[in-house]
Amino acid sequence: MKKSILTIAALCLALCGFAQEKKITFKPYGFVRNYACFDSRDNLSSNSDQFNMIPKDEALNGYGDDLNAKADILLLSITTRLGLNITGPDFLGAKTSAKIESDFAGFGTSNTVLRIRQAYAKLDWEKDNLLVGQAWHPMMGDMMPDVFSLATGAPFTPFSRTPQVRYNRIAGDFTLTATALYQFQYLSYGPNANDLESSTTSFDFARKALVPELYFQAMYKEGGFMAGAGVDILTLKPRTEYTDNNGEKMLSDELLTSFTPTAFFSYKDGNWGIKGRVTYAQNASHLNMLSGYGVTKVKDNGEVEYGSLSSVTAWLDVTYKQQLKKGSLTYCLFGGYGKNLGCEDDFVSSKMMYVRGYKNIDNFWRVSPSVLYTHNAMQIGLEYEPTTVGYGTMKADGSVDKERSVTNHRICALLKYNF
Repeated sequence: MKKSILTIAALCLALCGFAQEKKITFKPYGFVRNYACFDSRDNLSSNSDQFNMIPKDEALNGYGDDLNAKADILLLSITTRLGLNITGPDFLGAKTSAKIESDFAGFGTSNTVLRIRQAYAKLDWEKDNLLVGQAWHPMMGDMMPDVFSLATGAPFTPFSRTPQVRYNRIAGDFTLTATALYQFQYLSYGPNANDLESSTTSFDFARKALVPELYFQAMYKEGGFMAGAGVDILTLKPRTEYTDNNGEKMLSDELLTSFTPTAFFSYKDGNWGIKGRVTYAQNASHLNMLSGYGVTKVKDNGEVEYGSLSSVTAWLDVTYKQQLKKGSLTYCLFGGYGKNLGCEDDFVSSKMMYVRGYKNIDNFWRVSPSVLYTHNAMQIGLEYEPTTVGYGTMKADGSVDKERSVTNHRICALLKYNF
């Protein structure tokens, strides 16, 4: 970490010298975040268990003991963030800006590796703007839940930052968005090295399809009210070759295209705020949703066809901000629900399914209250996050007969210094 900080300091000094020559301005920002969590059982999670999704299913031994019912606690600061907002001279009649943002939650043996969160350049005309680079996925960038947990409402809401080319057109109170996206950190699932019974994550499934992920959205905003709807279109090539009946390797042309529409709204009036989103997700594992796809048919020549798992998720949160003599308290109540809808066709085998999460999930829900105290640069918060999953027996179409509910109780504490 010391080497990373020295590198950032040297870069900032170099940029400051460059800025004096080119009249470019730099505004640093960020925070130091210390995050402590208690969990009552094992969970599906990432980022050293800070990015919490859902509790794992029961794992019963011969005595009926649940081996996943193990509590743990953590305290980490690897999501401490450093960012730089950059503005510069006009280009082709547009105002120019850029952003570089990072934290220490990258992949490495120590889990404290500097990683890119956002890195993009932006051109702003009067009614049009163009963004090129890595940024929040436009499906969630305009509106996120107000929880302070690292998962930010996932898996009930899309969560992704990804390289993209995004164009916005502003027409009065409406903003129209068209985006082409390319996977990098948040990936789709698929067969491992063309082995249909082994799964992995890779951006090759999207790259080999040659068609970028596409997202189109229309949003209306007036005063404290905002509403919008969009659709995400993802095309994958799960494998590049197959073996025919004569034992010869053949190039595979089979693609899978999935559609994920979403609708959202928010309203703010004084100290009160309310937000909500509904998403019908098909093969949305790249958005950190409990989703995926599988093989639905094996042809006579050895080639296969695929079908997407579908689900519906919804969330709502309500906030109230109370002003104090020193600082303020922000109360938030978040609720989310998700339901597995299965596939239109039956899958050939559960081994030929590629999903984020688990294949035997029927539904999942969460009701999470939190309180955040803010005074000047310091924030202190406490959040209770119980998450329940209905596990059961998977049917041929990927839907599930629910048999049991499993709940994790997560208690999070936050101390954050903003700058």
